[in-house]
Amino acid sequence: MKDTGFKQKYGPWALITGGASGIGAEFASQLAARGLNAALVDVQTEMMRAHAAKLKEKYDIETAAITIDIARPDFLKTIRRATAMMEIGLLVNNAAWGSVGELMNTDPEEMLRTVDTNCRAPLALAREFGPAMIERGRGGIIFLSSSSALQGSPIVANYAATKAYNLILAEALWDEMGPRGVDVLGLCPGATDTPAFRKSGAVIQNVPGMPFMQPGEVVAEALAALGARPGVIAGRKNRIASFVMTRLLSRAKAVTFMGQNTRKLYPENVNPTRWSSR
Repeated sequence: MKDTGFKQKYGPWALITGGASGIGAEFASQLAARGLNAALVDVQTEMMRAHAAKLKEKYDIETAAITIDIARPDFLKTIRRATAMMEIGLLVNNAAWGSVGELMNTDPEEMLRTVDTNCRAPLALAREFGPAMIERGRGGIIFLSSSSALQGSPIVANYAATKAYNLILAEALWDEMGPRGVDVLGLCPGATDTPAFRKSGAVIQNVPGMPFMQPGEVVAEALAALGARPGVIAGRKNRIASFVMTRLLSRAKAVTFMGQNTRKLYPENVNPTRWSSR
């Protein structure tokens, strides 16, 4: 059933980066179920188009598939052309790029690509669509952060740092834009069963007790939190773990513990691997 109130607040169009698969595709599905048209942005063209066509048929909405690498300096030109006739009421900054391995063994170009994809592009997109939302007095922006952003996270250091940027930016914009009718949320998923997570080389069995969520659960919690708080850690077990890490342990112990678990999760970190959720 389409949620009329949700559509009025955040419609008629949602723009979702990394919308072809994983959490991004799930955002597109759940938003389409609420009646929002979906503009997907990704580099996985065929997968994105197939998902867009499926949503259009299943939910009787309009869709668009926009192929662009948001790490490109000029990516906004393509986005502007494709959305010129759309009223973007909800922006989901989901696309991400990352690498696993010690920072000093990681290709500098990979590190800069991570910053461009995870920080520069979400910032540019928020600045692009935010003013119109403020003028209309309604809308929303979701930034994908990560539980790795809540403390230093060895082996995924640069990725985690970019996700911390997203969380802090989201919290600040929640305060700046909220009084003007625009809801902003920083979403912190933990380990989630997505193609990107599997491609990263993670061995979840190496960390007994680590929560492992499905994309549908993560997105449902995000949409429930949108407009209610500045940020949400997806999953009760992840929230408990975060409380222990940030409130009960010293910062040094939290970082050391995170490093131990991340090394178990990625036992082949000597040779850095990379992944993309776009």
